[in-house]
Amino acid sequence: MLLSIRKVFKNLKTTLLILGVGVAFLTLQLFHISAYSERLSALKNQHLSMQKIIHAEITDPKMGSIVINGAIAEIALAVKLSSEDPFLTTLTSSRQEQLSLLDSLTISSETFRNYASDWSASLGTPRQNDAHAKMIRVSTPYLEDIDRLIDYQIHLTNDAISTAKLIALLLFFIGLGVFFRYRYLLDQIYSDIDRACSVDTDGTQKAAITQEIDFILKRLMRRCTQTAVSPSMLHPLSGMNNQKGLITAFNAKKSSRGSNNVFVVLFEIDQYASLVNTLSKDDRVNLFKKLGDMISMYEQPLDVIAHMDDDRIIFLMSRNNKQMALDDCEKILHTVEASGFSTVKGIIKITLSAGFLLKIPVKSVEEAAEDALKLIQKAKENGGNRIAQLRDRADSYH
Repeated sequence: MLLSIRKVFKNLKTTLLILGVGVAFLTLQLFHISAYSERLSALKNQHLSMQKIIHAEITDPKMGSIVINGAIAEIALAVKLSSEDPFLTTLTSSRQEQLSLLDSLTISSETFRNYASDWSASLGTPRQNDAHAKMIRVSTPYLEDIDRLIDYQIHLTNDAISTAKLIALLLFFIGLGVFFRYRYLLDQIYSDIDRACSVDTDGTQKAAITQEIDFILKRLMRRCTQTAVSPSMLHPLSGMNNQKGLITAFNAKKSSRGSNNVFVVLFEIDQYASLVNTLSKDDRVNLFKKLGDMISMYEQPLDVIAHMDDDRIIFLMSRNNKQMALDDCEKILHTVEASGFSTVKGIIKITLSAGFLLKIPVKSVEEAAEDALKLIQKAKENGGNRIAQLRDRADSYH
């Protein structure tokens, strides 16, 4: 099976998209870790500000009050920062547990700040010591709430770091696999392009690895072997040989075939009966010209292709063996099935059925075509879009 350049690049785009999504998740996770770090810093600042209030120098009541009130404001800001959610919350974190811890911290922080404000206001008065004692009592649950939330944030941070490590590891191995896989495929594609562009010095046939380059090489080979043909031997719709041109071309190439076998393949459009009355003449011209181009991609120098009067296409293939001929026929059917055909009403899809047989020397081309037509009916009875051939005196289908 030949490599498809289109499929390689389609898969490459899909793979790069997957890697891009992975990188996006990793980036979000890193932002997540950064947000958790800022939360931890805010909790630590609350602890430091509280210690600043508790151990404030109060020999100068006015200056002491300024220091205490500034630390109270810092605590209020730090509590707000501690309560902000990161942009992306981890799937493993308990939202309920987090809200509970934050609510407890908010309440204990507000209580401590109220008592700290009261102590600041009482500096230099007889109730200074009593206000300080009350503030110390409420600082203990506040410290416990800070410690619990710090432990919780450390747990979330560790989970986020573990997830980021896993994503980075997966991206590394996937990226490594993609690099080696597509380096190999792109090297094959480049070698095919280089083969197509190289100068033919020894006359050997160039074997392509990719479908598209194989298609181009066959087209170039076909153009090199084309000769001028009288208009009376061409079909007016497709420009291919008509029945007269078929016999003339077949007889002209007969002496050059040597020991090669001649296989007769008759193609018929499965949807022909429904299409013939709906398509304009221009549409039919375009359809048969495109069909002729597709089939002629598999034409070799000693082959003959013709467009019959009943709009069936006959392909006389000169091949070394039957399998080579069958393989080319299968490729033609698959190519037609995957293609779209332009009409005034839009793009349409068609399929072909084919009758395939080895031409017996004692039979004429016309008689072989009649036998192939019978096989086409067998192919259509089995769903169409297939090749019917004679094998071991019985009909078999592909």
